[in-house]
Amino acid sequence: MSGRPALAEWKGPLQFAIWCQRASPWWIGDLINRGEDVFGEEFAAVWGETLSTEMVSRYASVARRVPPQNRKANLSWSAHAAVARLSHPEQRRMLALALKEGWNSDDLNKKVRELIAERKNEQKKA
Repeated sequence: MSGRPALAEWKGPLQFAIWCQRASPWWIGDLINRGEDVFGEEFAAVWGETLSTEMVSRYASVARRVPPQNRKANLSWSAHAAVARLSHPEQRRMLALALKEGWNSDDLNKKVRELIAERKNEQKKA
């Protein structure tokens, strides 16, 4: 933006930038997974040192484990990372609950840990 546009003119570009920021971990993760499927380990040369190995691994892992049909645009990538270790039906259920209850990613992370702990306790009893 150049000059001194009216305050209202900032809304659209800012919302678009925020949307891009929220979507970019998915784009990166999906691109990495597809690139590795096609080119194997040599695909790592494409991103080189642009991203840390840890971030590449995290983006790719969450994108691989949370399929597009389970992703909720109104929830953060971190919220999806919280449910990534669950089965696909459990992911859908927990993400829907997060939307319904207004949970942030920390709340959702806590609920997922509680769910996993409950499951372990039930397995011990069986």
